Amino acid sequence: MILPKLGVGIVYDPGLEPLLEPGESCINVIEIEPQTFWTFQKNQQVPYNLPDYTLQHLQSFSQSKIIHSVGFGLGGTHQPNDSDASAISDIIDAFDAPWVSEHLSFTHVDSGQETFHTGFMLSPLQTIEGALTAAQTIRNFSANLPVPLAVETGVNYLQPRDGELTDGEFVALTVDKANCGILLDLHNIWTNEQNGRQKVSDFLADIPLERVWEIHLAGGFEFEGYWLDSHSGSVPKPVMDLAKDLIPVLPNLKAVIFEIFPSFVPLFGINAIRKQLEDINDIWARSQGEQQFIDYKNTLQSYHDEINNPGTTQLNPQLWEKTFGELVTNERSTEPLTEELEKDDGIALIRNLIWKFRAGSVVKTLNTLTQLILIYSGKKLLESLLDDYFNQTKPEAFASEEATGFINYLRDQELDIPYLLDILLYEEGSLQTVLEQKHQYVRFEYDPRILLQALAEGRIPDHIETGSYELKIPLDGRIGNTDIIGKEADTGILEDTNNFIT
Repeated sequence: MILPKLGVGIVYDPGLEPLLEPGESCINVIEIEPQTFWTFQKNQQVPYNLPDYTLQHLQSFSQSKIIHSVGFGLGGTHQPNDSDASAISDIIDAFDAPWVSEHLSFTHVDSGQETFHTGFMLSPLQTIEGALTAAQTIRNFSANLPVPLAVETGVNYLQPRDGELTDGEFVALTVDKANCGILLDLHNIWTNEQNGRQKVSDFLADIPLERVWEIHLAGGFEFEGYWLDSHSGSVPKPVMDLAKDLIPVLPNLKAVIFEIFPSFVPLFGINAIRKQLEDINDIWARSQGEQQFIDYKNTLQSYHDEINNPGTTQLNPQLWEKTFGELVTNERSTEPLTEELEKDDGIALIRNLIWKFRAGSVVKTLNTLTQLILIYSGKKLLESLLDDYFNQTKPEAFASEEATGFINYLRDQELDIPYLLDILLYEEGSLQTVLEQKHQYVRFEYDPRILLQALAEGRIPDHIETGSYELKIPLDGRIGNTDIIGKEADTGILEDTNNFIT
């Protein structure tokens, strides 16, 4: 297996397109996260769809493309289904990507007759049985893909537990048994050390460095006593220093990708991002000479007997995933592990981050609706409604599903807010237009443009002329391009919302 050497790149976001224009030379490869562009329609034979205009726009860039899946965590017992693999394969073929990556985490819990999404990439059970389970899931998924697969080293906000493999040992055993590559996220493993887990130097000594095909670099910040992998700007100096030492000695490294979350692009600035990429390119250029040889420390030998005869323990991957998943999604678990996990402050942190993720999905997807609630009733009511909705429901993987659930929830509430029912219909129509790529029509007994314009300006209109109106919603779901509903609501909830990713 020979993979092409691609160089330095970014995770694609429209706000970064100035760096992709002709004459710019700091980006050689674009990493595409398909779940951020797919529309999702439940109960369809092919539930994921990449709109043609998005596909054609992404294909128009001259840089090489690789695919980084962010929705089918491969670190647990849940098996992505055939439509998941098929959708990823179609994306790979569309961009002629030489490899694909996914996270060594779990995002779904199979609990009895129910499967639920966790709303966050959660850490697998780091035991021999956990590693062998993850390896089987990786093999099952990759067998249906047209190109090789690498798994990303993740963030773990929990403290180390007695009887666990170290972070590095878990990765080493998993990728060895799965026979896959490694996407080494240097900021992730540095974040883990800052939060009390394995030292980066020990982690690197544990893993098979010859399996590292790709590196991720990103920034973060402190939050509630933790360092977060928030993709918020510049790469911390210790992480850049680590990259300078490590990149030249990785024999099979093919790409180095800088990650920045979309909401931080305008805050950090295009010029600062360009400078960051230039610094990474300098490291990459210096690494292209004769590479040093690394002796790989074989950590697997000491586990030979246990790997071949893993036996059984009371704590297995299924129990771990069920308990962990229920705890962070506001369901009181009755499993024996519950008491132990609740003592870990990381559980409360993850709950908080999931709340912020879900609130961000609702506020940004239902901008007009949430603006109406804020203007008329204030932030306290909106947060209370979100709290109640989140306590009643499990997270959804796609923002459209989360938004649809919140619309249905609000219909059952007795809220004295003017225009609420009309705006619920309008938001529902906008969602369906985007999902189905088919115009929807919404009837009003007044001129809706006056209301929509006023809400975009942060006010309730004094007077709206009555009459019979039918609003045709454009295929992008926006009315009047960005002039009417394109502005984000200044909710206060959006502060630090959706900025915590792995």
